[in-house]
Amino acid sequence: MMQSLSEQADFFYYLFQSILCLVSLLVITIGLPGQILPGLAALVVWLLGWGGEGTHLPAVSEEWWILLGGAALAELVEFVSGWLGGQSVGSTRQGSVGAMLGGFIGGILGNLMVPLIGGIFGILGGTFAGAYLGEKRALEQQQHDSKASSGDQEQAVKVGVASLIGRILGLMAKMGFTMICLLYFILSIFF
Repeated sequence: MMQSLSEQADFFYYLFQSILCLVSLLVITIGLPGQILPGLAALVVWLLGWGGEGTHLPAVSEEWWILLGGAALAELVEFVSGWLGGQSVGSTRQGSVGAMLGGFIGGILGNLMVPLIGGIFGILGGTFAGAYLGEKRALEQQQHDSKASSGDQEQAVKVGVASLIGRILGLMAKMGFTMICLLYFILSIFF
């Protein structure tokens, strides 16, 4: 027997959310916080009051909180892991700022050079280069002020690598959260 559209609302909602999770993964690879898209979609569905009798969509009222909260947490993990990565090897403020700016600029340049897939490489390369250059500049300034020699090249490389590892862990957290959401939505379609 044919079901009405209102009886299929939960199927279409979870199918849409599954597709949105796939789009989110692509958006994350170009350097944007794509993990927020499923939460925003759930919020719109809840605000519009979509879902009829016999659907599971009233559960969206709790779902959007979880999705947006998880997205914010994944973004926080990316920020903190990049910062902690640099701090774990004694990064200066300039090294940390350089890593953030380098990742941002690298993401833009990477996407301009190779659309879509260039962003992730630009972010990672820019994070390393920014952290390295920022740390090197700070250490050269300290060396100039104290008139002592130090291994600033080696320290700058350590900060660059540690910031890069932190950024990779942060991106993995964002993608992992989105993959969990995708699995949840796919399972909701069938069960």
